[in-house]
Amino acid sequence: MRFGIYGCRHEHIGEFIKEMLNLSHEFVGIYEREPDIAENLAEMYDVPLFDSGDELLEAKPDVLGTSAVNNEKIDIIELCHEHGIHVMADKPIVVSRQDYIRLEKIIKQGRIQIGMMLTERFNPPIYALQKIIQEGKLGDIVSLSIMKPHKLREKTRASWHFSKEKNGGIAIDLLIHDVDLLRWFTGSEIASCDGYIIKSGYAQYETFYDSVHALVKMENGVVASLEADWWMPDSYFTFGDGRIFCVGTKGRAEIRTTGDPESNSEPYGLWIRNTHNYERIKVPSIPVTLAQDFVNRIQGSKEVIISNEDVLMASLAAIQIDESLDVINRC
Repeated sequence: MRFGIYGCRHEHIGEFIKEMLNLSHEFVGIYEREPDIAENLAEMYDVPLFDSGDELLEAKPDVLGTSAVNNEKIDIIELCHEHGIHVMADKPIVVSRQDYIRLEKIIKQGRIQIGMMLTERFNPPIYALQKIIQEGKLGDIVSLSIMKPHKLREKTRASWHFSKEKNGGIAIDLLIHDVDLLRWFTGSEIASCDGYIIKSGYAQYETFYDSVHALVKMENGVVASLEADWWMPDSYFTFGDGRIFCVGTKGRAEIRTTGDPESNSEPYGLWIRNTHNYERIKVPSIPVTLAQDFVNRIQGSKEVIISNEDVLMASLAAIQIDESLDVINRC
């Protein structure tokens, strides 16, 4: 397949490029009107940096990837739909209820496949936990807790990240992974949610909130607590410090997804505790990458990890949570 990049405002899209090239797909070039990140990628992969989106479309890509400013991604998805081009977007893919309605309309037509970089599904211990849940080793799931502090790196972060209108805000930007995992782990949709979005600093950015705490009830009765913030110290050795706790009627599981200082040479861990023991589980490899899973979907496979429906419903869930939050201003 021929693929290109339309909009390149976040480095995340680099992972999609690497995976597509590893699968021997042809990289035809990049379009970005603010070509700082894009210039580096074009030079790294020796591909054209086009002056316009039309020039990229003239290269006849089968797939476009995008890490455009978050509120501009839906415009690119609509453009891809018009031209019959499949599209993979960095998260989040939409930032408002209005944009979600536009996305829903496209997905319901079924003309193209739409991907979102829900990379946590391809994180080995998370993938392993989903299999353990599916096999019933933890019994019926009672509750989940997911914590995801992040580094902000304010001085090097682009200004659009601090705009609610452009970025979508912390609940949509950071919790999108977590609500997707809730759906994946429980096989259920969100029934209700409540919580708080907090501004403890950065008064210079009027619509930027730095912490979010949400309590979610799924339709099947599972309850989840979600936390994310931008207060991870810059000096820490990774971008964040992710944790997942899963409580079941037959046992409990704990995942340290990133930032585990006790992992020695291993970047992550999955622990299971039941009545008799507490053990670290050997995490198996994942059969496909995110890009291969997306290509499989384009080629008509029904056995995929992420579907169009997953992209749509995870986006809706993030928006539902964002709409439910009470605001706390401390500065």
